[in-house]
Amino acid sequence: MRIYKNKKIMARPIKETPILYGEDARRFVARMQEKRRISQEERARINANYELVLGMLKRGEALKQQRHATAV
Repeated sequence: MRIYKNKKIMARPIKETPILYGEDARRFVARMQEKRRISQEERARINANYELVLGMLKRGEALKQQRHATAV
């Protein structure tokens, strides 16, 4: 956290995203339309990480509900 002009600032503001024109825009659209092939190993790693994060989220929500139930 930073203090700027006697105000606490948590993060810097997000700058505007530039707009692409011309050849840059065409290249961007073409690249986004390409299908990306990933190996079965990479897909398994991504799914394992997804399941890990999903489990952490569920445990966090359960703890949040427990704290709320005990506080009431």
